[in-house]
Parts: sequence; C-alpha cells; structure tokens
Amino acid sequence: MDKLELWMPVSRPSYILMDENGSVVEEGPELTDKEVYCDFCNADIPLRPVPVVCGSALCLDCLKAEPDLKAQVTPTLMRLWEQQREEKSRIV
Repeated sequence: MDKLELWMPVSRPSYILMDENGSVVEEGPELTDKEVYCDFCNADIPLRPVPVVCGSALCLDCLKAEPDLKAQVTPTLMRLWEQQREEKSRIV
C-alpha cells in the first residue's frame, strides 16, 4: 500500500532539468506556495497540507478515488480539506 504524506508547499521552480552528472541545466518559472496542481488531473489544489503519494500531489477527488489512501486520512483532516475546497469554490 502506498503511504500518504503531507506537504506544506513553498515557492519553487515549476521544473528543474538536470544533466547526467546531476548539474542543473534549466529551471522553469517560479511557482508560489499558492500554486499547486494535481499530478493526476491537473486541478488546482487548495488543500493545506497537500496530500502527496509517491511524490505526486493529489487533489481531493483523486485522493478519494483511492480507498486505501482515503483510509489513511483522519476524519478531522478530511473535514478541513472539504472546508478548504468549499472556500476555494466560493472565491472562484
């Protein structure tokens, strides 16, 4: 079973290309801590902390699609994420 991790995003490059020696060749534009996208469906992720599985950030819909992952989330955290998603949908 994959392990769910929690991540608090920070400003970071959108991508980093490295050569075979591990040296940075190119960095993409800077993303803020507010810009986090689901690695499965590309949806905006307003959840904090962000759920991450095997290095992939997941939106709440993609997380809920995986019963083994959803089972790793406490009811309190799930309620918090649902509230954050509702707040984001009212703003947009």
